[in-house]
Amino acid sequence: MKFRTEYLSQRSSLTLSPLKPVVMAGSCFSENIAEKMREHLWKAVNPFGTLYNPFSICKAIDLMLDLEKGYERFEQTLFEFRGIWNSHCFDSSFSSRIKEDCIQEFLNRQKEFLENLSQGKVLIVTFGTSICYHLKKDESIVGNCHKQPSELFYEKRMSEGDVFIYWHVLIESLKKRFPDIAIIFTVSPVRHLKNGFVGNSRSKAVLQLGVEEICKYDDKCFYFPAYEIMLDDLRDYRFYASDLSHPSDEAIEYIWEKFRETFLDEEGNRILNEGSKKFKALHHRPKTGALGKKLT
Repeated sequence: MKFRTEYLSQRSSLTLSPLKPVVMAGSCFSENIAEKMREHLWKAVNPFGTLYNPFSICKAIDLMLDLEKGYERFEQTLFEFRGIWNSHCFDSSFSSRIKEDCIQEFLNRQKEFLENLSQGKVLIVTFGTSICYHLKKDESIVGNCHKQPSELFYEKRMSEGDVFIYWHVLIESLKKRFPDIAIIFTVSPVRHLKNGFVGNSRSKAVLQLGVEEICKYDDKCFYFPAYEIMLDDLRDYRFYASDLSHPSDEAIEYIWEKFRETFLDEEGNRILNEGSKKFKALHHRPKTGALGKKLT
């Protein structure tokens, strides 16, 4: 008798190497996976901060891809609110009391993005929601509201066609600079319950269908089913954190193992296991007794 439906990993035609860096972009789940990579000494960088909807992630990458006018376009997104300069395209990690510091932060991260993507040629993108916040004054989509009054914005859900069109254009631009680039898409398993059960489900469905169209069009685009593993394999509240929206540490570890099974070969897994041992040794803190002596 079976009591759960387990996701069986299928090896992808794309094989990743832990010896090459990967660039992450998207929701907080991107950072969850990036942290797992770093714990195995696999270099994973996220120059964009936390972004949730496909348009904002697309625009952030497009800005950093633009070597000629990217910083000027970024500067046009800056605004001052309560003594802090922020960008509607990025989260608060780009913010500062000094406008010039924001621009320098963008330039530093642009360099980080281009260098690591040039070396690794792998981009991992996690979509969190298809519901976007628009500024009422000009209809533009923002990546972060920066705690401004809610009456300045309105919500609207993207369509799967929107997701495909924006990303089709971006992928063509990425391939011009990085012809061998591979892109792995995931849909975040984090539940956006402020939109309600129905709103969250429909939002995730748009993301799934949009990514499906992207991957149909380009054979260097791949999909990893993090959302489906959480929903249909784990499917129990014990695999959620206390907020009942984010995956627990155990769930993240489980999804990470499925990711390894999908994109790493035997040699890649061996390298990761060695990296994990070194990481633990580097971060090991021996216990001490009352007199400060090490305890075995």
